[in-house]
Amino acid sequence: MQTVRIGFMPLIDCAVIAVACERGLAERRGFRLVPSREPSWAAIRDHVAFGMLEAAHMLAPMPAAMTLGLGGPQIPMIAPLSLGRGGNAITVSEPLYAAMEAVDPAALTGPRALSARALARLVAERRGAARMRFAAVFPFSCHYYELRLWLAAGGVNPDRDVELVVIPPPRMVENLASGLVDGFCVGEPWNQHAVTQGLGRIVATKADIAPEAPEKVLGLRRLWSLENADIVTRLTEALVEAAAWADSHPAAVADLLAKEAWVGVPASLLLPCLEGTPRFGPQASLTPFPGYQGFCDGPTNVPRQEQVEWLIGQMILCGQCRDTAGETIRRIFTPV
Repeated sequence: MQTVRIGFMPLIDCAVIAVACERGLAERRGFRLVPSREPSWAAIRDHVAFGMLEAAHMLAPMPAAMTLGLGGPQIPMIAPLSLGRGGNAITVSEPLYAAMEAVDPAALTGPRALSARALARLVAERRGAARMRFAAVFPFSCHYYELRLWLAAGGVNPDRDVELVVIPPPRMVENLASGLVDGFCVGEPWNQHAVTQGLGRIVATKADIAPEAPEKVLGLRRLWSLENADIVTRLTEALVEAAAWADSHPAAVADLLAKEAWVGVPASLLLPCLEGTPRFGPQASLTPFPGYQGFCDGPTNVPRQEQVEWLIGQMILCGQCRDTAGETIRRIFTPV
């Protein structure tokens, strides 16, 4: 029985991989799926690039960056499947939230996409002081693009007014607690973790900033996928089945992801995200938010064309690639 090693990060949207592994969906299709919990997105990129993993849970821009040779070796990739939608949020520290509320309370009660207007007021007041520091999970991530879009919508220049750094998702909360960052954009459950510990508040979500944006995908080396076309077909079938099951069994998924081998946080932290009732602040009630986190995206989970176009636009806007790279990127996100 052929083995496929698949890397993942401890996030709620690794659920599709977790369900496929724990429910034996690969074995039913004649191959073995072996999960590998990874410490960072850079580790996933490198382990896929150098053949230590055959497949991986990836940020949607990662296969494009790898194919173009951005930030690492140039490795042609494909991303035939979406593994998750939603789940990202921007969380700021409690001291920063209090300062934003003091200078512009209306900005924090209006549309969340414009809540950075309060931050812009602070930046103006603190001109000449040390810049505030915000983290995203990887330079080639929708988190990075969404954080920049949120800042810019509020009148904050993301290149001049603040400092942007990269921190792996599981390390976000400890860096917020220590004061090394003032806020971050990360996938769940790490926003909920900061909120329930009284360390921060969610000021905007992916749905507020870029509802059309993709999120996580299945990343495969193009050469490996051509040499193992039958396995790739069976792998995608298993993951599509897992996505449908995960969307319809939120409590079971929460219990599964609570295991140390997967995400390793209490199920009580995971379930509100899966049920669409996240908490935005330490004293806030659970907020009805249908579709906050999900796994199915159409019957085949193939990344949609509008998602790919959004991604290309953001990579160009951030100066990560030229507009001539568009056609190369489009070919990455095609069904097998």
